[in-house]
Amino acid sequence: MTSVLRRAVAPFAAVTALVATLTACGTGPSQVNSAVIIDDHVISVDEVQSLIDKVVEEPAARPLAQQHKLDLVAREAVSQLITHELLMEVAKEENLQVDQEQLAMLREQDPLGQELPADGSVPAEQLVPALVNRARGFDAYANDNLLLVELANTYLGRADVKYNVAGLTDYDDAKVLAEKIVANPDRGPSLMRSASSEDLPPQLNSDTGPGPLALQLMVPDDSVLVINQPANGQSAGGFFVVQVLSKKVASSASPDLDPSQVDPNQLPQYGKYLLREQALGKSLRVSPRYGEWNLAEMKVLPKAEADVAGLLLLPETDKS
Repeated sequence: MTSVLRRAVAPFAAVTALVATLTACGTGPSQVNSAVIIDDHVISVDEVQSLIDKVVEEPAARPLAQQHKLDLVAREAVSQLITHELLMEVAKEENLQVDQEQLAMLREQDPLGQELPADGSVPAEQLVPALVNRARGFDAYANDNLLLVELANTYLGRADVKYNVAGLTDYDDAKVLAEKIVANPDRGPSLMRSASSEDLPPQLNSDTGPGPLALQLMVPDDSVLVINQPANGQSAGGFFVVQVLSKKVASSASPDLDPSQVDPNQLPQYGKYLLREQALGKSLRVSPRYGEWNLAEMKVLPKAEADVAGLLLLPETDKS
């Protein structure tokens, strides 16, 4: 039976207010001029501001300023810089290398050299990452993008996850269910049955198989994910509560992997999901000026969105 998950399958003058210096307090790295602190490493406000300054010089950024959406640029810049820091550590641990042939092909395609419309016709969710990529430059963009692809390909076909999943329409209900399950993992199935409707029962003891779904669920055993599924033409939307029962990584890729399951354009995102466990081992603090770091979605979100976005709850033994 197809699982529930498979069926479902954010004025220029205002910029400076986004990067105000934090007040120093506490121990460890100084929070003064810190946009992000990852253990002892600091991503400075100046570094983020430099990227914003480059973005606002782009004609395509003018509609964002007019619509008071430059905060999206700041959050995207912070998100990309966090991803870069985590990725560099994982790449070293996994001995990942940029594929030079892919790099040459990407350079020839020149994806950052294409002119971006300045008439507001490109949706912000597509325009903002493109603008930040251009601000960071081709080398930074290509290095991170190709390493994320390498990371995804390293685990694709090898990872396999067993899970329970239930679909709910209301976020608060989904969050409550997730909290109950993470507190009582053994009761996960019965809690899901009680919370689900008769026409959409939970899928229990499901197996991702060797496909890309496994990469999305690579979190500690007994963790619970709340995944936001926006409404579209095929789905009414809602939230999925996923209890990860166990995961394993084989020594080689399964012959059962179906290449048609894999959208190559999604490989960088799958790579980001695989950075979750690296992030879990870190003390990662983001200035509230930018928003909140969301482990489920692996990006910085505004406080208003963070309250109804994806959620990752860890079992008590994995909480620091």
